[in-house]
Amino acid sequence: MAKEDSVAKKMAQLIRQGAVLTQYTCPVCGTPLLKLKSGNYYCANCDREVVVVKSEEEEREVNIKYGLINVRDVVFSKIMELSKELPKANDIDEVNHYAVTLTNLLNALSMINKLINEQGKQSK
Repeated sequence: MAKEDSVAKKMAQLIRQGAVLTQYTCPVCGTPLLKLKSGNYYCANCDREVVVVKSEEEEREVNIKYGLINVRDVVFSKIMELSKELPKANDIDEVNHYAVTLTNLLNALSMINKLINEQGKQSK
């Protein structure tokens, strides 16, 4: 009951700040979604933004965009891991291996960011 009360309080606070209760529900928990002033949909129970799609085409575009974002996050985490290992490298072959891998990951990150930006422009 305490969780439901805190969710209701959070929703009431957001409504006072200009959010609007919508007809849509969260696909994860079933809580009614709020449309924030920014235009984004929000689930107060899950405490996260929810994307509402109205067609299969929109769903495909959203899946592509968020799939690319997930891949970008993985590539970035690998870059960070590698940047911690690089200072430990002692011989030139190991440094070279790290440098080549880091270059490939940075190139991949750049390409993914371009694809995400292009996907964002297409959906507008």
